[in-house]
Amino acid sequence: MKCKFACVLWMFVALTLLPSASPAQSSSQSPLSLPGCEAAPEVSKAIREELDQKVLEKMTYSAREVRRREVFQELIAKYPRESQPYDEFTAYMTGLDWSADRTWVTAEQERLRKQAAQNPDDPLSLAVAGSALYRTDTAESLRLLEEARAKAPEFPWPAVQLAWFYSRGLHKDKQKSIENLTAYFHLCPASINERAQWLLAKNDNLQHSLLPTVAKALRESLAKETDPDRLENYEALWGLEFRSHPPQEHDALRKQVATDLKRIESMNSKPDAEWEAFLIRGYQQAEASTATVTAMEDHLLREFPHSNDAYDIVEDRWKKANKKPDDQKDAAAWTKYREAYKEAVKSWIVQFPDSRDLGLTAWFYAIYDDDSLSEKDGIAALDEYLQYETAYEAPLHWTKLTAGEFLLEHKWQLDRAVELLQQAKSMSDHEHAVDAKDDLFSASERKDREEEFLAEDMMTEGSLLKAAQLVGRPDAAVAIRSAVAGPVPEQEKLQSRYWWNRARLAALEGHNQDALAYYQLSLQTRSIKPEWSRGKFLDDLTDEAQALWKEQGGTTEAWAIWSKPLSMKGTELAQGRWEKPKSILPAFELTDLSGKVWRSQDLRGKSVFINVWATWCGPCNQELPSLQKLYEQLKTRSDVQVLTLNFDQNLGSVAPFMQEKGYTFPVIPALSLVNSVLDDDVAIPQNWIVDPKGTWLWTQIGYGDEGDWAQTMTQKLEAAKASN
Repeated sequence: MKCKFACVLWMFVALTLLPSASPAQSSSQSPLSLPGCEAAPEVSKAIREELDQKVLEKMTYSAREVRRREVFQELIAKYPRESQPYDEFTAYMTGLDWSADRTWVTAEQERLRKQAAQNPDDPLSLAVAGSALYRTDTAESLRLLEEARAKAPEFPWPAVQLAWFYSRGLHKDKQKSIENLTAYFHLCPASINERAQWLLAKNDNLQHSLLPTVAKALRESLAKETDPDRLENYEALWGLEFRSHPPQEHDALRKQVATDLKRIESMNSKPDAEWEAFLIRGYQQAEASTATVTAMEDHLLREFPHSNDAYDIVEDRWKKANKKPDDQKDAAAWTKYREAYKEAVKSWIVQFPDSRDLGLTAWFYAIYDDDSLSEKDGIAALDEYLQYETAYEAPLHWTKLTAGEFLLEHKWQLDRAVELLQQAKSMSDHEHAVDAKDDLFSASERKDREEEFLAEDMMTEGSLLKAAQLVGRPDAAVAIRSAVAGPVPEQEKLQSRYWWNRARLAALEGHNQDALAYYQLSLQTRSIKPEWSRGKFLDDLTDEAQALWKEQGGTTEAWAIWSKPLSMKGTELAQGRWEKPKSILPAFELTDLSGKVWRSQDLRGKSVFINVWATWCGPCNQELPSLQKLYEQLKTRSDVQVLTLNFDQNLGSVAPFMQEKGYTFPVIPALSLVNSVLDDDVAIPQNWIVDPKGTWLWTQIGYGDEGDWAQTMTQKLEAAKASN
């Protein structure tokens, strides 16, 4: 791989012309060969080495993207009948950030489409084009892959692609997905293909028929392995085995994990931090003692003190030793916690100098809401953050929005805030326009995305209006005026923000009486009740409205009357982030980690709180201590029940996680159930409220870290009971 970045354009043109770049060109010399279940070792090794994440993350974003294309194109030219370079390249193409330049993607898609048309008897050409057209022309993508599958039933790649493509979106077909997945694993029973493994994990009806077969084949394959990179696939094997056995058999599996580790831990002559972290996770699944795991972590810290895995250990230990304050109103406790965290981040920056993200982005977020921060230090942190994000990350509007709102929050360099927020709005418009060309989504999914985009736009527009107001620049809002003053959104949860933006626009243009009318509507329709959070009580809407009220000569007594919410409407909208579920909760009979069987019918007569979480989910980990508190408060009551549905694919890690954290709430492994209920739109954590009749009433997505969480959830359960 000696081609420099500057020659990539030449290479790209050359590859479109050279016969070696086409998977079908060798047909004139010899019968077409088709890739099997695994790539040739030299191909996998080349991809692994040339696209080493530790090397890529040191490159700028533009250089990194060029490098990826360069490597894939070289490998495709060198190995035209191997599927792995095509697979990873087309996955990269179809998953590219919508904010990125996609002109080269369009050109490459058309080239591959034409190539397939010119080689209709070559299943590899058909599969490559089909994979590349996903999300741009998905119907044609499916047709080409189906044709490749029909022409070569023994060719595994089209089967796994079809299984994945049929599992989601406008063309979702569960039966076809399962049929293709089953066909793939019959061809490649020991495969650890990530997409195939994920689909296997989420389909209940394959848990007993296919999963044990795949686990057995993978174990037999790994028993012959000596390559450390492939030995790390034991982690996938353990996940399969834990999911294919009931919880009461997990102790025996943990002994098997320990046996596996004893065999493989010395088989890497040059262990790195990633290898040692893999072994640590394995010993945690084997439920090794705390002393054993701690000793292994200490060894990693000594041998690889600057690695990302070392940083993960250091950060996790700090968080265990420095719990967030329970009382959201305790300003002194939160100030102390913030100061301690800032000092920790400073020390981590010194300890992990190779982590550019830690030194710039993490520090910026650590000081983001620090009221004691000087303007000089704040602007310096902002400049470094923007410099890093602009150079090393994808060009997303959130970067500019976050920077603009930081200046707005501290009231520094407000003209610059206006400029950043205008850039954010322009970038957001571009992202949404490109996303609109994605043909993957069904009508309901597209509607949900458009609602999400509308909410994002309204937030960006609101911040821009506020900044323009503070610097007295009505001209800054000219470009967004028609959007702000457009029709009222149908979604009730967006109406308060709409009226708030109307109020800011009216005040910016000097129409203060209109602004007060709009502020009143915003107060009356808001769906999130302001609460204490991290030692602060934030209610910008009320503060803005009251300031204008006083400016216009309004009295305190009249304000109390004017700002009072409409009682019935206020109660209805006080659901905050709670939404009506989009599906029904099916009947279930599931076993928790302790071996207890939970049946939905046995929960009738109780208000049920269900939390959906995973060990790897950051917001979940923030929420779980509050969940444990809720469980402790309610576990003796006979009229309510707290349950959790775990979403981990690597099920063996859950029990050790619970033990380490000291959590005692019931945990039901429910990857398949959650996927079936949420139809692949899985954002966690989630909280569900089910009434005593078994009706799923409310869903809350995400963790806001605000107010008395346990008290709020108890109130929702009481309301569910009262609604019957």
